[in-house]
Amino acid sequence: MTQDTKPPVPSLSPEDDLDLPPPSYDSALAASSSSRPDVGGSSSHLPPPHTSAEDRVIPQHLLHLFSGPPNGEPHISDQNIPSIEYQKNGLILQTSDPKLANPNVMYNFLRHQAMIPPNVQIRCSGQHPETSQIDQTVWQNGVQVQKKRGETYYVTDFNFTIDLSDIINHPSNNNHIHLRTIPADCTTHRGDHSLRYAASFAPEHQNTHGGYQSLDAENDYSATDVGRKSTRAEQADIDAWNLFRLKKGIPGWVKMQDMPEFWDTRAASKAPQISLNDTGDVENARRAIDDKPSLKEWCQAYCRDMGVFKEFWVLRGLYGWDMENVQTAIKNAILSTGYQSNYISIATEIKPSAIVIRPNNIFSRAINNGFIYFLSWITLIWPMIWVLKRMFPRIFGAPWNVTYINYALKCYPPLPSTYPNESIQEAQDRLASLYKLHPELPENPVLQYGPKGVHYLLGRKEGEWFREWEERIRMGVRMKFTGQLEGGVGDAHNVGQGLDGY
Repeated sequence: MTQDTKPPVPSLSPEDDLDLPPPSYDSALAASSSSRPDVGGSSSHLPPPHTSAEDRVIPQHLLHLFSGPPNGEPHISDQNIPSIEYQKNGLILQTSDPKLANPNVMYNFLRHQAMIPPNVQIRCSGQHPETSQIDQTVWQNGVQVQKKRGETYYVTDFNFTIDLSDIINHPSNNNHIHLRTIPADCTTHRGDHSLRYAASFAPEHQNTHGGYQSLDAENDYSATDVGRKSTRAEQADIDAWNLFRLKKGIPGWVKMQDMPEFWDTRAASKAPQISLNDTGDVENARRAIDDKPSLKEWCQAYCRDMGVFKEFWVLRGLYGWDMENVQTAIKNAILSTGYQSNYISIATEIKPSAIVIRPNNIFSRAINNGFIYFLSWITLIWPMIWVLKRMFPRIFGAPWNVTYINYALKCYPPLPSTYPNESIQEAQDRLASLYKLHPELPENPVLQYGPKGVHYLLGRKEGEWFREWEERIRMGVRMKFTGQLEGGVGDAHNVGQGLDGY
């Protein structure tokens, strides 16, 4: 820890660092960080090396992986929370436990759930169509189905999964887990059936929705107050941005206004379409973009809601990997076996993908019972409730989609006690002592320059992962395998070129 008292090494300022171009992934920087220094080694007595501008570079396309959300919630340290009853329903974990009517219990429950990594898999499947020549019984998705002559059906050639759960499972290191809430300038269901901004960003000046108070631009709005609906142009950009960032592994707290690569893909516009009401306070609304609504505030707002069928949704997601390129590499590996079909599916599955909290009342419990729900459709009771929910959301309830849990497949937390001008060699020299105070650090970490100094890789690069699994993927296709693939081996093919770390 004596490195912190040393005079800083002459180098670039952090501001200058951010303007440098991204490095090559074959850089000697990564290779030089692969060995763990021995305690008392001779390198620890050498003077700090000078770091040149060419060596000290921060990859701009990975800059969002060096820090977490500005409104992230602290990790829970006390596991002695009340026992909450919940059950799994498909990909959703749902609960109506009466103890969650207490906002403090609800807050701690969600923080506790965030610490439990989900199961993550990549599913690869291939099918081809066939036309029945006679009336026959065929197997389709594991079920016997009667097919008449001339009827087309699909035959599954392979259907296997690859488990990624171990990549996000670091029991002693939770720097890759982020529990966050929606910012004021993003549209979502804020206890309403319409997609709306927060009132602090875009107030609603007309009382056009039943049960809502007319908002005044002179008022101070809290983070949970509901604002206006998004326009079609705004929502089109937001929807396109969400699709783009999921493909590229960009976390949800990154602003689409800060990603010129995204706007290059938008044919209709080259600038954000978000606008403010002409009668609103533009300066206050701009400042509201930086609002940091806390999860505890949202829990309090939800518990105050008297809606009978209200729902508090917490969505789980991944970031860090360029999933679009990963899926392209997997598809190229499949096609390299000679397999030809237009029905290849490659998808990432998260189980459970969401947590849903519902009120503990007889109506909410009944409508979430499968049999009663089916009867309510036959008797047209549920369609009537559906209409009433949208007409009177404060009475019948509405969804709250304001909270997210993000897990990084790859991120770069700052090395403990680093500083902006620290070199990678200096960081390597003090690694041995760091392990004593910070056992959560991975062994032989890959070090990388970042905004705070020297950062380390937590997780895996997608290119390294694919290099390990590409031959196993080909084998699964050739063997027409169904199930979970186990183990991976290297291969000389280069179908994964372009992936980070390949």
